[in-house]
Amino acid sequence: MTQTIATVNGSPITEQDLQTTLQSLASEQFKMRYEEVPDGSREALRQMAVERLIARELMFQAAMAEGVVASPADVEAETQRILRQMGSPEDFWKKLAAAGIDEDLFARMVRKDVTVEQMTARIIEQIPEPTEIEIKQFFNDHTDKLKSPPKVRVRHILLPGDPNLQEASEKIIAELRTVATQENFAELARQHSVCPSAAGGGDLGFVRHEDLDPAFAEAAFQLPVGEVGGPIRTPFGLHLLLVEEKRIPAPLTLDEARSNIVTFCKRAAASRRLDEWVQGLRRVATVELIE
Repeated sequence: MTQTIATVNGSPITEQDLQTTLQSLASEQFKMRYEEVPDGSREALRQMAVERLIARELMFQAAMAEGVVASPADVEAETQRILRQMGSPEDFWKKLAAAGIDEDLFARMVRKDVTVEQMTARIIEQIPEPTEIEIKQFFNDHTDKLKSPPKVRVRHILLPGDPNLQEASEKIIAELRTVATQENFAELARQHSVCPSAAGGGDLGFVRHEDLDPAFAEAAFQLPVGEVGGPIRTPFGLHLLLVEEKRIPAPLTLDEARSNIVTFCKRAAASRRLDEWVQGLRRVATVELIE
């Protein structure tokens, strides 16, 4: 039986929940697995994970009390999104099974996460737009930091990542890598890429780091203009890429920065509102930590 590490109004938080959250936090904070995190940082990360799980359970219980619950369609949509990100559903389910998580338990975990997200969205919707005075004040206080993000214009050739096609994809991508140049890259993309961008010669346009898969983004932003890079493996498959142009950060005008300022101000206000809400829930809850 899975060990209980805490209860929130009688509902258990398990060691399994903790291990899953620890891996997520380790990835967020350190870009590595929890087992690779330095010993001196593990206890702080564990405390953070426990607090996150308590907050999630409090929010889930509050959502249920207000009749907010993820529908089966919402749960299925989120499950399919996760599976697409994982690349191989078979490997994903095997890893979950090894961790003691079957499909029913995974569905309940997704249901809880989606319900919390929907409840969070309801609260955020109540946050008012910042006033024009607040927008201008923010702009004046942070002019030196308000810059356009770095972007690259990139083309790519994508071959399938399906395990059944892996050997064939690796062979083809290796052959293309030996002949691909800046001059013929677009034509090779039209002929071989399975991405919808193939019709346009693999052109993805100007993209930001956050628009791309992390492995693809790292390669694209490090690659010199005009050079062919790869192959890079992502959940979508195998890629060759060509960077055609780079745009460096540049100062924004007030009008250019306005939407970013509004988004930042609303997120900051939402974070404060959510924190106040969770703290209020905790004050009247019975939370027991089990050593």
